[in-house]
Parts: sequence; structure tokens; C-alpha cells
Amino acid sequence: MSKTPNYDAKVKAILDATKPGEKTCQLTGDNWYMDENEIEIYRKYKVPPSKYAPLIRMKLIHGYFVMFDMWYNKHPQTGEPIISCTHPSTGINVLPDKEWFTKDFIDRGRDIDLESSFFDQIYKLSRQVPLAACYNYIPPENSLAFISLGDKDSFFVLACKSKRCYYCMNGYDIENSAELALVYNVQSSYNIVHSERIHNCKFVREGHDCLNSSFLFDCRNCEYCFGATNKRNRKYLFWNEQLSKDEWEHRVAEVDLSFYKIRRHWEEKFRELVASSIWPENFNLQTENSTGEYLTRTTNVYNSYYVINGCRDLDHISYAFSSPSHDCHYAAGIFGACDNYYGVGYGNTSGSKFCLSILSSCLNMEFCNSCFECENCFGCFGLRHKKFCILNKQYTEDEYWQKVDQLKCAMLDRGEYGDFPPMYHSTQYWSGSGASIIYGATQEECQKFGCANFAPGDDGAEGPEIDLSKIELIQTIPDRLDETNIGSLSGKPFRDEIFNRRFGYLKSELAFYQKMKIAPPRQHPTRRIQELYAEMNLAVCEEQYCQKCKKEIMVAKNKNYTERIVYCRDCYFQFLEQNG
Repeated sequence: MSKTPNYDAKVKAILDATKPGEKTCQLTGDNWYMDENEIEIYRKYKVPPSKYAPLIRMKLIHGYFVMFDMWYNKHPQTGEPIISCTHPSTGINVLPDKEWFTKDFIDRGRDIDLESSFFDQIYKLSRQVPLAACYNYIPPENSLAFISLGDKDSFFVLACKSKRCYYCMNGYDIENSAELALVYNVQSSYNIVHSERIHNCKFVREGHDCLNSSFLFDCRNCEYCFGATNKRNRKYLFWNEQLSKDEWEHRVAEVDLSFYKIRRHWEEKFRELVASSIWPENFNLQTENSTGEYLTRTTNVYNSYYVINGCRDLDHISYAFSSPSHDCHYAAGIFGACDNYYGVGYGNTSGSKFCLSILSSCLNMEFCNSCFECENCFGCFGLRHKKFCILNKQYTEDEYWQKVDQLKCAMLDRGEYGDFPPMYHSTQYWSGSGASIIYGATQEECQKFGCANFAPGDDGAEGPEIDLSKIELIQTIPDRLDETNIGSLSGKPFRDEIFNRRFGYLKSELAFYQKMKIAPPRQHPTRRIQELYAEMNLAVCEEQYCQKCKKEIMVAKNKNYTERIVYCRDCYFQFLEQNG
């Protein structure tokens, strides 16, 4: 028996009248074809058809997706500074994780106003309920970490399980490394992108099972290589030239990456090498009936990005990792999730829609944020172990369903129900969000999405004000670290003039660069991570033709490498057999 009979009748009439055909996105004017599969998703979740094109929906939810921006916020009661992934200009308060995870915000409950925009009502509630500063579900040890999966002695790491690492994102089982993105099992390495089982390497993209090497692109089981692309099971390559062991060691000894000018020279040469290399149509592995980019061991996964470890039956999903998920649609950052629709951060959750960061066995939640072990709640923030709440106000079961039925009907009539809240609700600074970094959304789209307009340094987000005369010029950083200057660099403020944000070096970070014999980077840490992501493919695919056999293929776009040579999988494997 239906719990919301009036809403169900209304939405059924809408869905019965919905037919496949060309549709126009109400935000951008872009056209897309709404097929029967898309309509079936709406029927599954009992929601009206979206007003927005599928790609626009993914950009909208990724405007909430935390990438690598870290800010100074402050405690709402004491004013003490707190480092957080929530920008203070959003108007959202934050609490230290240890304090936040002990609280339940049922006392912030509000009455429903059926005549007013529900999005306005949840916006007001969201500015009255603090969020966790770092969302460390597993408390890190001696670390500055965000969304930690278990970090120890690491600093500025996000969604990682790490030891003694710096400036990493989405790294699992990583140690003694820096500047990693989308990696597994990496040790003693620097500047590694979408790779696994890497040891003692520098500047690796799309690598597997490589060690003691630098400047690798799409190499597997390679060691003692310096500059290699599209290689398998090789040793002693220098810029794809086969050398003897003695020749290779002599050539490599002449390159000292601990000098910044030399480092930058070889980085530029590497980009030129990658740009002229052969790229496969995608970097998917062990997939069955799946489409997208960076898919591994998936079945029936479509239009998705970085979905791994046995996930199945997903459509328009990004970042599905850890424990497998299934039967989810239009979502990001999911693990152990099933039957969820249109949201960000579904962890061990099912039957939920339009939510953000709901975890730990939540069930049948709608428009909720940061709730744990809750069931049948609507528009709630920061609740624990609750049922039948709306806007953080407790109801009986019968009252709850009656009010939810009325509320969903009112939202449906206003055109609110069926889509995510507008982007001005987000915790994120637009240009550093997943919409921009993963989906390549533009500033023009930002304006159309209604994003909040603020600058990185607004409201003290970059920390206490500093006398401009005390901010050092980048040009004053020594070309090479040594015992005479390493101590003086630690803690000094520098400004990244391109990024227009200031940064400094940690003492232990400088020791890492010295040990790795690499000159320290001169960009703001957030810019470093964004540059790593620019080396990877985006989550946006387009039709191209194999440049060998002219077969039509779907290829993910890439910000840095726009004029790549791309082969279909069959032609690519033939190329590897002859050249790899």
C-alpha cells in the first residue's frame, strides 16, 4: 500500500504521459534524446523526468563534490580557527570532527511551509546546522586529512589511506609519497596519476607494476626506465630508446631533477612525449557491457567515471569505490550503496534520493545532508539514529507520511521535486569543485547553475592576513635544496601569482623532496592537484574515430591533450604487440 498516494498518483500520470524523444535542457538549451532506459529510471524511483540534460545533472551534483580545496573556517561559538573543506563564504558553520560526531541536531527542527519553496527552507536549515570540518569517518593519526580512510603522519590528504604522504587525493595504501591522484598501492613516489602498484617512481601516468622509473605513460611491469610510453615488461629505456644497463645508468646520472630548472625542462619534454604517444580509446580494465572512463571490474555500468571493484548495474556514476555498489543512478562518491538516485556521498545506503553525505545504513532518505543510521527522513541535516523527521523535526510515523505526501505534491506542482537543490546551496568554491575539475564545467555554466559568487580569500578563508611585504617572491626559492637553505624555507609564505593564492612548505615536506632528489614545486598545493587531474581524462566523452582503422569510438576528453592520437582497443593492442 502506498505511503504517499496523492503524490504517487500525480507522478504516475506524468510518467505515463512521458514518451521517448528529443528534449531541451532548461538550463543550457542543449538538446538530448530521452530514451526508454532513462524513462525507466524515473519510473524506478517514482520521480518526474528531469528538466536538465544528463551531463548537466552530473555537473550540478559535482558542484557539491569535494576536490582539494582546504580553507580556514572558524568555530561558531569560540571563533577558533578550523581548517575545513567548507569555505566560510558559503555561510555554513563547521565544527571539529571530534565535536561534530558526538552531536545530534534534532533541536534545530523547523515547521514545514507548504506554500514556500522547500529549497529555500532547507537552505535556511543548512545554515543553522554545522557540518563536520573534515568528515574523517576514520579518525586519522597525527595528520591533517579530509574524508580520511585511515591516515597516519600525513598532511593535506583527501579520501586517502596513507602513511607519511603529502598532497594526495583518492590514494589507497600509499606511503612516503607526494602528489598522487587516483592511485592504489604506491610507495616512495612523486607526482603519480591513475596508477597502481608503483614503487620509487616520479611522474607516472596510467602506470601499473612499475618501479625505479621516471616519466612513464601507460607502462606496465617496467623498471629502470626514464621516459617511456606504451611499454610492457621493459627495462633500461631512456626516452623510449633501448640502452644497456651501463648506458642507461650513465645517461640517467646526468639528469639531476633536484635542480628546479632541470626538473621543469624534463617535465615539459615529458608532456610533449605524452602528447605524441598513442592513446587507447579508454583506460577501462576487465569490464563487461560498460561505458565510460577509468572503469575496473564492472558489469553493466554506463556513462560513468572511476567505478571500480565489482560494481554493477549503474548509470551516470562517478567515484564508486571501496565496497561494491549496484543499481544506482546519477550519483557521485558511493560505496556499498544500492537503489539510490541523484546525490553525492551515498555510503552503505539504499533507497535514497537527492541527498548529500548520508552514511551508515541510512534508508529511504530524501534531500538530507550528513545523516547517519537514519531512516525515512526528509530535508534533514546532521541527524543520528532517527526516523520520520522533516526539517529536523520529529513526527509520528502516520504524521510523517501524511506531511511527506503533501510536501512532495506541493514541490511537484512548483517544479521543485525531481532535481537537486540549486548550486548556491553547495559547500564548495566553484572552480575547485568536481564540476569544474572532473566534468570541465565553465564559468558561463557556473552562472547558469546559480553558484554562489565569492573569491578564495573572502572571509579569511586563506588564514590570517599577512603583511604583503612579508610574502616572499617565488623567484627567491633556491634552485636546489641543500643543508644551507632547507631550514630557512619552512614556514615562509609565498604567493602563487598565477593561482593568486599563498602557500608555504612544511619542514617534513621539504625533507621528502630532498630525499627523493626532486626540486620542490612552486605552485599552490590545490593547483598541483588540479594540474594532476588535467593530466587525466575528463568524465565527458565524445564521438571520435580510431585514427588507425577509422572505426567510430567514444573517447573521454582531456584538458591538456586535446590533439591526441587515439586508437580503438583492437588497433591499440596490435600497436602494443608491435611496439610495447
